[in-house]
Amino acid sequence: MDFDSKYYKSQVNGTISIITRKVLDENLKSLLEEGEGELFLTCIPRNKSCSPEWIVEVASELGEVYILRYKIDFSGNSRGYAYLQYINVNLKESAMEYLPMRFRQLCLPLRVEPSTNNRELVLENVESSLRPWQVYQEMLKIHPFTILRVYEYQFDKFFYIFGYRNNDSAASAHQRVRNVIKKFGAHAHISWLTAESILKRGSDSSCFQQELSHNLTRRVPPRHRGCFKF
Repeated sequence: MDFDSKYYKSQVNGTISIITRKVLDENLKSLLEEGEGELFLTCIPRNKSCSPEWIVEVASELGEVYILRYKIDFSGNSRGYAYLQYINVNLKESAMEYLPMRFRQLCLPLRVEPSTNNRELVLENVESSLRPWQVYQEMLKIHPFTILRVYEYQFDKFFYIFGYRNNDSAASAHQRVRNVIKKFGAHAHISWLTAESILKRGSDSSCFQQELSHNLTRRVPPRHRGCFKF
């Protein structure tokens, strides 16, 4: 395979990305960027015996690869996992059968699972002097998000759920927010959304929700009781 003519390789922080050079239909590209058909590869050897290029070569035996996102540590070694997508999203089920078999044939321990594509983060314990609209504006400066839900779990106490376009965008936001978390208060905390994140606050919180376009910067209006969307 003429690798360089088919794929483009780049690295941003702890992610090596190998992406197709093929020009795709915009609707298909948008679907793929939202994580459609994504696979989670785990148990990747932490030494450099299983390179991202090699994984793409093996995966491409089944079909054209759209992207591989290969996670590395500070020394450049694998962190043990990666995310893989095919251009044909319908290959996901076939890949879950073919790739484990192929990796076994090559005497490698890699496992293949469907990706959860988690794309939501929870911001908690924000300084009470910061109003929701201020949190909204500060978070938008750090990394763009597509939706914000704000829950009042006690009087004038809130937690915030931010939704992102895909898992990669959410992971980038998670790292950036962690780097500046103190601006939201001494005890502020950002984490991935789980069922426990919501249940521990109770199910009868009042909330308000905002759906955002990429260039929306208008101020969030004053809070009302109950739940509303705008």
